[in-house]
Amino acid sequence: MILEIDELNFGRYTPAQLAAVRPSLKRLADITRRNLRLLDSVLGIKGEDSALRGKYELVRAELAEARTQIENTRHDLATAHAWIEQLQGRLASIEDDEEDKLYRSVGLAATAHTVVVAAARRALLQHYHPDRRPPEKKAAATASFQAVCAAFERIKELRE
Repeated sequence: MILEIDELNFGRYTPAQLAAVRPSLKRLADITRRNLRLLDSVLGIKGEDSALRGKYELVRAELAEARTQIENTRHDLATAHAWIEQLQGRLASIEDDEEDKLYRSVGLAATAHTVVVAAARRALLQHYHPDRRPPEKKAAATASFQAVCAAFERIKELRE
C-alpha cells in the first residue's frame, strides 16, 4: 500500500492505514539517515556528535526491541496462567473422583491390574490384622483392618 503523506497531515488516514505503512516508513527513514551520513562524508561535512547520535539511535532501537519482548513475555505469561488454571481445574475434578480416592486410600491407582489389587489386599490385611498387634493396640488395628476390608470390598464391587 502506498500513501502520499503530506507534512503533518495524518488526519485523513485511518489508524489501520498508518499502521500498515509504518514499517515501510521506518525503513525509509533509516535508509534516508544512512544516505545523508554517506553524503556528508562524501562532501566532507562533519556532523556534530555523530558518534553520540549513533549511540542514541542504537539505544533507541534496543529499547523498542525490549518493549516488544516485554509485550511478548506478558502475552506468554497470560497464556501460561490460563493453561495453569485450566489444568488445576482438571486436576481438581480428577482428584475429587470418589473412585480415585478409594484406590488412593489403599495405595493403588484406579488403573491397577487385578493381580496387583489382590496382592495389595493380602499385604494390607496381613499388615493391619489385629492378631498381629499387642493387646493395647488391637482396638486401633481392628479399626484400620475394617477400613481396609471395606475399601477392598468396594473396589471389588466397582470392578464387577
